[in-house]
Amino acid sequence: MKLGLSLLLLLLFCGEAPAAGLSVTPAVIAAGGAALLRWEGEPPAVAVGRFNGQSFYLTPGADGATAVVGVDLEAEPGDFPVVVALTDRRGRTDIAEVTLRVQRIRRPEERLTLPPEMVTPRNPATRQRIREESRLLAELFAGTRPGFLPEAFLLPVFDPLGSPFGVRRILNGEPRSPHGGVDFRSPRGTAVRAPAAAQVAFVGDLYYTGRTVVLDHGEGLFSLYAHLEEILCRPGDRLSRSALLGRVGSSGRSTGPHLHWGVKLRGARVDPLSLVDLPLGEKP
Repeated sequence: MKLGLSLLLLLLFCGEAPAAGLSVTPAVIAAGGAALLRWEGEPPAVAVGRFNGQSFYLTPGADGATAVVGVDLEAEPGDFPVVVALTDRRGRTDIAEVTLRVQRIRRPEERLTLPPEMVTPRNPATRQRIREESRLLAELFAGTRPGFLPEAFLLPVFDPLGSPFGVRRILNGEPRSPHGGVDFRSPRGTAVRAPAAAQVAFVGDLYYTGRTVVLDHGEGLFSLYAHLEEILCRPGDRLSRSALLGRVGSSGRSTGPHLHWGVKLRGARVDPLSLVDLPLGEKP
């Protein structure tokens, strides 16, 4: 039985628990933001959440269970219910619900001039390559695996920010998709480190993002590191927080050395910095 159907049946046949033990922090986020969902109480044997049309598991801990939820940077504003079914070790299931409010904010605009072939490639082989790489990443980000124990997210580099998340990009005078990550103005060769425990899901050289690493943090949370000069990990490697994964470069569609850091959370483009701000534990 699929996860979403299982949760629906629980909602129909189980009693409703007080929502006092379930919270979401922050309770109001911008489109493209993330929030921490926390159940405080007896650790459940199984906790299944439902948010924005998708189901997910909460990770049990010593004093409850947690999960990260978020919405895409182009999500419509409004109030989104988060419903959790909690089954204890005696097999009893209760339901709790909280509301996450999403607000729209006005993003800045950025104009860039790039070689025409990097913006609108005309070579059929190049266009086919881009389509294949897009499909590859879409399939990758659609996957899910059990999550690692929640821990505070760190920055992958400690350098000044360049292009912010969600900026509306105008490339060679033409509007393009908003910026789905954050850029750091890091010097070439700067060490890039894993922000949290993860398994390496992909390494490769892609047309737009150049030498790229994708980390799978579990439960549909992926982080991407682009334009690297050097990749220092392999698919399947399990990385601890702060482990070295590569070095900053200028590969792919790039005007100079920098790190592009992106995050996908169950398919949604989420601001990586919103994860760093979550109260997921002490930072080292």
